[in-house]
Amino acid sequence: MKRTLIGLLLLIFSASCRGLDSDALAKQVRLQISPAVRKGAVLHWRIVNDGRLAVYVYNVFLWGPALTVQRTPSEAVIDTTPVREDPGCPPNRFPPVLLLAIGPGRSLEGDLIDSRITGLKGLDTSMRIVVGSDPYSVVDAAKRYMSSNCKHSPYDAIVEWGTIIKSNPIRVP
Repeated sequence: MKRTLIGLLLLIFSASCRGLDSDALAKQVRLQISPAVRKGAVLHWRIVNDGRLAVYVYNVFLWGPALTVQRTPSEAVIDTTPVREDPGCPPNRFPPVLLLAIGPGRSLEGDLIDSRITGLKGLDTSMRIVVGSDPYSVVDAAKRYMSSNCKHSPYDAIVEWGTIIKSNPIRVP
């Protein structure tokens, strides 16, 4: 009886510690953007966790400067995360894998500030972030990729780990 109870508790605990899959994360986390109100900001963002478990957001570029901006004649997408694997030799210095925890039913908001981003007026502008549910696996993978003899960039660990969430588009005034 005692062994059965301990086994059941371990099963429940291990199930609650497993990471969420990409579909679950995409349904649980929302990224909302709005026009900037703070001087010097490109836009205002808000990340909402509607789930029952904490999520982790890659945040090195979240407040700016952006990692990249992808443009078409009618649209701009501001990336605060790598969005595809790009094997290559890592630089001597690489931004750390910094993650923000957002608890269940909580939100976080801020302003993206990047003086390099110009020319968004009249464009449908959106933003992308990456979220995941297991913070330890991405840090371990980034360390492994730093010494992969140029088969992987440490950014590849972030792309493989997380789920990319794209915001609502806004028309920049």
